[in-house]
Amino acid sequence: MQVLLTWLWYLDFGANLALLASLARNGLYRVYRFFFAYLAADVLESFGGFLFQKSYRIYGEIYFAGQSIKMLLAVFVVLEIYRIALAGRPALARFGRDTVSYVLIAAAVIAVCGMMIDNSVPPGRSPVLHRFNSFERTMDLWMLVFLLLIGIFMSWFPVRLTRNGVLYISGFVLYFLARSLGLLLTNADPALVHVLDAAMLGVAIVCLVIWTVALRQAGEEVTVVTGHRWDPASVERLTGQLDAINARLIRFSRR
Repeated sequence: MQVLLTWLWYLDFGANLALLASLARNGLYRVYRFFFAYLAADVLESFGGFLFQKSYRIYGEIYFAGQSIKMLLAVFVVLEIYRIALAGRPALARFGRDTVSYVLIAAAVIAVCGMMIDNSVPPGRSPVLHRFNSFERTMDLWMLVFLLLIGIFMSWFPVRLTRNGVLYISGFVLYFLARSLGLLLTNADPALVHVLDAAMLGVAIVCLVIWTVALRQAGEEVTVVTGHRWDPASVERLTGQLDAINARLIRFSRR
């Protein structure tokens, strides 16, 4: 299993580099800025961990710093996804981003308070690592909830997006879902850590390869309508509902 994990790690690292190069070459890093930054932070953390894997202290510092930066960037990725998914209705997009921001800030405060009073550290485990992982799981879970909500929204309502936008959002929902579930299950049963690591890396590699192949500049010019495309009557009705909600939010913001 360890040999398989090593090869999967190399494949993941190479696929990440290939996607970063593709986004830079196609100029898409300007459109999906936080996505690009998140991938770059992942590459830097992996590279630093590889260089200092024999130094426990430095490796630990790189891990904590890298995961903290990625956690923060993941929040901005979620906000970026809401901006893209609701771009055609700015008032609704602003409401969605504000709601996500407030809930995630509250979740972070609650998670920090929980860390301070948490005394249930398993024997033989680092208290710092245990509390950091608890905080990370809390934030990942809330971000996953919001990603699933926007995914459900897109699958139900007829939202007009670029082809790249659909690939980016749907891919990141899957990418983050695999990672979050993997971390949660690992915490529930540490004996499954290697199997879950392999599964998470496998899903990540598939997503990275698809993004590398499919995300192109031309994809910004092709539009796709999500949700109920097979039912024109439902499309018209649901579009009217979205427009009405957006109009109400505009009027509310002007009061």
